[in-house]
Amino acid sequence: MAKKDKLHIFFKVLKNRYVICTLVFLVFFVFIDNNGLSTYRQLRKNNNMLKKQKKELEESIRTDSMNLELMRNNPAEIERFGRENYFMKRDDEDIFIIKRDK
Repeated sequence: MAKKDKLHIFFKVLKNRYVICTLVFLVFFVFIDNNGLSTYRQLRKNNNMLKKQKKELEESIRTDSMNLELMRNNPAEIERFGRENYFMKRDDEDIFIIKRDK
């Protein structure tokens, strides 16, 4: 009997119009609305990706700034950079480029 009474009370509470309105409201705003849970999760994922990208770009800027400062103070560094990145050479040199397959 106790189990049947609890079930009866549960259905009685569910028939209350305020409970029904609250449940409909929650279902609508969590699943159906444009600002629902799925949109929130997607925006959070996008935000985390952008934070990671920002961190990588800041590290790249830091590295490039250090390289630029080295090149401003040392002409030999400019030559090294040109040789490594743009395959520049002196007149009496030959360059052999070895590409590795990954």
